[in-house]
Amino acid sequence: MRKTIKINELKAGGVVDDLFAVRFKKPVQQYKNGYSFQIWVSDAGGDMALKYWGEKDERKVRALFDAIDKGSVVHVVGKVNEYNGALEIHVNPTSGDKVEPLREGEYEVSDFVASTTEDVETMRTQLFAAIRKVKNEHLRRLLESFFGDEELVRRFCACPASITHHSNCIGGLLEHTLRVTKLCEFYAQQYAALDRDLLITGAILHDIGKLSEYTVTSIIGATNEGRLVGHLVIGAGMVHDACRLIEGFPPELDLKVQHMVLSSHGTPEYGSPKGPMFPEAQALALADLTDTRIEDIITVKETASTEDDWVQDRELGSVYLK
Repeated sequence: MRKTIKINELKAGGVVDDLFAVRFKKPVQQYKNGYSFQIWVSDAGGDMALKYWGEKDERKVRALFDAIDKGSVVHVVGKVNEYNGALEIHVNPTSGDKVEPLREGEYEVSDFVASTTEDVETMRTQLFAAIRKVKNEHLRRLLESFFGDEELVRRFCACPASITHHSNCIGGLLEHTLRVTKLCEFYAQQYAALDRDLLITGAILHDIGKLSEYTVTSIIGATNEGRLVGHLVIGAGMVHDACRLIEGFPPELDLKVQHMVLSSHGTPEYGSPKGPMFPEAQALALADLTDTRIEDIITVKETASTEDDWVQDRELGSVYLK
């Protein structure tokens, strides 16, 4: 069975009969007419809440709830309602609505996780061109130790850059990395004091740890390593391990690249254990922030489901839509 409509195409008052991936679940609760539960569903067009208004048979409702797993796909028949300014799917089995878990093979994963709209091969070619332009032999060999591995390149080109924020799509990591690299190239052209090769190397490797942080099924999820350690620490470790295998790699240069990975989020508030401590690290952190913030606010504006001039975003605050 294939999807016929995306979440961002749903309208209040409409009827839905389609497939959705399950992001997370909230426990069964009693309400005046029986037992209900809520799940958060998603597809390539976004995500939204689904509320199941079950009957008085608690065991039956709990059995359905237990059969729905995070990351699974469900066939939903229900109605689209608006609640507190947000759209929700309401499922009422007394009206013939249903939520039915599907098995693997009964759906296409590509229906649920979006892919980058950019051409992957073009972006890959541009990233490899940036690597070839690095003149410092040690840094170029470091980059080649990663991107000379065909399996790593395949994973890098398919990896998302986030779960719910910027470039959260297949190919998103490549897309984000290339934009950050281009911003850093611009910075290097404007500020002669910057070490271009160091800056570009940091830009290309700053999110390399996301290869171990994210997993893609019917949803984008986090691995245990990603949750417990995080991509910045994972990435710094990957850089250090690679540097140790390159004969004659300067220890100080190893530390600098590690620091750029660790400080690329700028502040502890955004997850960096260390703030940027030299110009190239600062430039990288600003480039990363620039891309993520611009991407996020564009997404909020494009996906806003309101006729108002303004929308309130949890991360960005007030966003003007006109």
